[in-house]
Amino acid sequence: MAFFEKALEAKVMSTHLLIKANISKNILLQAHKIATNFESRYSAYKEDSFLNTINQNAGKSPIHCTKEDYALFSTAIKASEQTDGLFDISIGALSHGAYHFGFTNEQKASQEVLKIQKKLVNYKQITLTKNSIMLNKKGMRLDLGGIGKGYVAKLIAQFLADKGATKILVDVGGEIVTRGKSYTIALRDPFSENNLALIKTSKEDMSISTSGSYERFIDKESHHILSASEGISPQYYNSMSILQNGWNIDFLDAYATAMFNREPRKLKNLSRTYNISLITIDKKNIIIQENMQNISAFFSKI
Repeated sequence: MAFFEKALEAKVMSTHLLIKANISKNILLQAHKIATNFESRYSAYKEDSFLNTINQNAGKSPIHCTKEDYALFSTAIKASEQTDGLFDISIGALSHGAYHFGFTNEQKASQEVLKIQKKLVNYKQITLTKNSIMLNKKGMRLDLGGIGKGYVAKLIAQFLADKGATKILVDVGGEIVTRGKSYTIALRDPFSENNLALIKTSKEDMSISTSGSYERFIDKESHHILSASEGISPQYYNSMSILQNGWNIDFLDAYATAMFNREPRKLKNLSRTYNISLITIDKKNIIIQENMQNISAFFSKI
């Protein structure tokens, strides 16, 4: 089998997918299939998806889970627990039930709607066993938007490594994992086509998760990252990047949502708690760094 470093680019999960690895074209295509299969099964935007089957049966009955389903949902619930609900897998009652993000009827939610939908966001009201999952209250909705891309990036990277790749870059809409080569990752200006900074990785395993208020929004006050307790969009930052050695990108994806909901004065302690490094861009486009000594990467402003 011939091996080469080549890129596969596609649009999947409503975002850009980039896979680079010193592996065969056939393996790259199989890696792409991992992303498309995930989208088909867990997309909130596909009426016949398994995720929507769970949502439609909220408060009614448990739904049978496969081993892969259990692994995904247990990871998402664990991330919800670790962040004390700042990331919450059941945020769909707000993101889709109130704001309808990603749907044709996307709109700013009224206070009356928020008051109702906020009560349906609580990961502790999910009953998960090795064989089934159930949302305990009618109207609850799962939304994997805060962890799905990172989870897929990790699945693909592990698949490539298992197939023999030693140089790997996987980018699923800003959820990035690397191995075996120094890659240059640009941090873009949230509201222009320019870049504000560069991250140069080492050959060690690295995860980089970036979330921004500019990615999906209704107006400048209502972007897709929501506070589960308040039902509104936090206004502290334009962009949040979380970095860590290793391939913990699924949890970093969730941590990025959680940290977006925390005021700047709490970032330093939280970065130590989660053992992560932070690069935040505040509302004035000022770049703030926290705990950068913990990562094997070089950071430079442009």
